[in-house]
This record gives sequence, C-alpha cells and structure tokens, in this order.
Amino acid sequence: MKVTVDLPDLQQVVAEAVDQAMADRQSKLFGWKFFTLHETAELLQIKPSTLLDKRMPYLVEIDYSRHGKIFWFVKTSVEKFIADRVIRKYRR
Repeated sequence: MKVTVDLPDLQQVVAEAVDQAMADRQSKLFGWKFFTLHETAELLQIKPSTLLDKRMPYLVEIDYSRHGKIFWFVKTSVEKFIADRVIRKYRR
C-alpha cells in the first residue's frame, strides 16, 4: 500500500509562516529595554572585560542591573552615553 500526498503551495505557506514568526519575534525584541553585556560591548566597540573594569568610567555612567555573572544594561542609558561621548585628541 502506497499513499501519495500532493501539496502544491507548501513551500509558499511555510515561507509566509516563517516570515510572520520572525516579524513577531523582532517586534518583541524591539520592546525589550535592556542590552546584554556582549551587545553593549559591541556597541561601545570595546571588550566585555574592559566594560566591567572598575577603573573605567563605564559602570559609573551607564545604568545596569546585575544578577550573579549576568549583566543587563539599560538601552536608554547606553544610547545616551554613546550620544554624549566626545572624542578628544591629546597632543603629546
């Protein structure tokens, strides 16, 4: 006994379902108010260890939350820090 099933628009239906799921997921992520440690370090163009260094001003100026070894940085605070950052040229 052999059964054959023909679904002509299966690929199109699956593609639309994946697109809709990705759009829903992205809208949830845009509503999230925090950056992870690695996302923040990537935005600031520094290493995560430099971001957590107490001698650097990052932890003082950026609002963050910590749970054990997990750091969450507030998006608005990170964006404000980037906008206010001034590049100075030092002469030697």
